[in-house]
Amino acid sequence: MHNSSLENMQRCIDWYCPGGPIDVADLGSSDVNGSYRDFFGEHGNYTGIDLAPGPGVDIVLEDPNTLPFDDEKFDLILSGQMLEHSAQFWRVFTEMARVMKTEGMAFVIAPSAGPIHRYPVDCYRFYPDGFQALAEWSGLRLVHCWLDERGPWRDLVGVFQKGGAVSPRTAPLPQPAFLPWISDTPSAIAEKTQGSRPYLDVLADIHDLMRPDFYLEIGVRKGNSLAIASCQSIAIDPAPDLKNVADAVELYECTSDDFFFFHAESAISEKVDLAFIDGMHHVEFVLRDFMNLERYMGRGGVIVIDDVLPNHPSQASRKRETNVWCGDVWRIIETLTKWRPDLQLTLLDTSPTGMLIVRNLDPKNRTLWDKYNPVVRQLLSDAPDPPKSLLSRSEIDSPDREHICRVLGI
Repeated sequence: MHNSSLENMQRCIDWYCPGGPIDVADLGSSDVNGSYRDFFGEHGNYTGIDLAPGPGVDIVLEDPNTLPFDDEKFDLILSGQMLEHSAQFWRVFTEMARVMKTEGMAFVIAPSAGPIHRYPVDCYRFYPDGFQALAEWSGLRLVHCWLDERGPWRDLVGVFQKGGAVSPRTAPLPQPAFLPWISDTPSAIAEKTQGSRPYLDVLADIHDLMRPDFYLEIGVRKGNSLAIASCQSIAIDPAPDLKNVADAVELYECTSDDFFFFHAESAISEKVDLAFIDGMHHVEFVLRDFMNLERYMGRGGVIVIDDVLPNHPSQASRKRETNVWCGDVWRIIETLTKWRPDLQLTLLDTSPTGMLIVRNLDPKNRTLWDKYNPVVRQLLSDAPDPPKSLLSRSEIDSPDREHICRVLGI
């Protein structure tokens, strides 16, 4: 199971999962690098179905094209990375419709690209028109369908319903209120900070030198960095704590993933000159933010990423243990260095937690999109401590205005 499939299935569940205790069938449930079973816990009666015994499998099919259940048995049917391995997928899909309750749902994820991977066969790739044809064939409704461009599989996601009146979601779900995290027993060593200039001062210099026409910020919190902008701006935060919003700012109260899914195409009316990423402190979120942003950046555009220089190993933990916290954002440095050597990366010694300036952006570059799943799998497979050179900042550039001018090519 690849990371983007888990993300897409979580999205389906959040948006369309039937309420109350439900009966769930998962076709192709063998736990290979992850399982959808974990999404349900005690809230669903989950049955894992596959062609061979294995972890996550409750029922082994005798006939790959026949489901051994009565009509209208399940409220929800899941199928991820299964349909391409079904030689007669239309027969399986008809069976899915048969055992689905009236007004029940099916969440189906199948690749539209990617290498041959036989389990035991690999027969097909799927496109939106194919899912629509399957809905018509089986008597279901295709409620929502989207193509995820992240490789190598570029998954097609389909939400189907048997009758019913569910409509496609067109806006993000409301987000819970932000709860500040404060340690009851802070450690002076673990909470230390360093840096030759405050990051807000450096960001103000960047604005002043670049004079952007269009600015985008992910993670606005109380709006201190957003207030620096004096141009048309987009601000994204699921739970902002702003006293007021300037007329030139368009605020989207949602996650950055939801912004780019629902709003970006219509909201970003011109190329972005300057962007600031200060959102979730996990490297995969920062990676997605960078990938999505780069597509909208203008010629000579700059992306600034905050929190890349933890001051203590505890500040670099994926699970928050300190008030001063970077998570594993620092790993975006190694990721971009390895996979995008065409980029110009500059680390600046800002307080409290460092800053990365990224230039030479290429909106048409697909490397990170095509490699997304193997890159994220590698990132999440281990949890190394940040190198001493980052912790000590022994090789980090000065953030003085003259150096910033050189970095920006001004």
